Amino acid sequence: MKASEESAAQEATAAPTLQNVQEAAKSTTLDQGTGQSRQRARVTWQKELLVHLDKFKRYPADRSQRSAEILITMTLDRMGRVLSASVTKGSGDEAFDHAAVAMVERASPVPPPPPLIADEGLDFSLPVIFKKNAK
Repeated sequence: MKASEESAAQEATAAPTLQNVQEAAKSTTLDQGTGQSRQRARVTWQKELLVHLDKFKRYPADRSQRSAEILITMTLDRMGRVLSASVTKGSGDEAFDHAAVAMVERASPVPPPPPLIADEGLDFSLPVIFKKNAK
């Protein structure tokens, strides 16, 4: 084999290099598993998310109302950072509504959504429930 043929053979078998590769907007992993495993991943992540958020919940001071339910919409990035949070359906008490948004903001970053869930979108709505035990 000549030197130039040898050089060409080495180039042909060399591992490709990644230069100027941009991050994909969506996960490029093939959709593996069934819809049931995707649903299981979603439920598991939602439980982790709610447990995480609950650590940052602060009951508003001096409220005569014992409980409130607020629907919050939040936008995350793929790393779990909260990009925005807003009240979709308020409780009728601004203190509770503000406390729900503040909880989400304090909790950032939250557990990141699994890639298959993130590929479906990064806007999520969830109820925030405040309950005060009777003394």
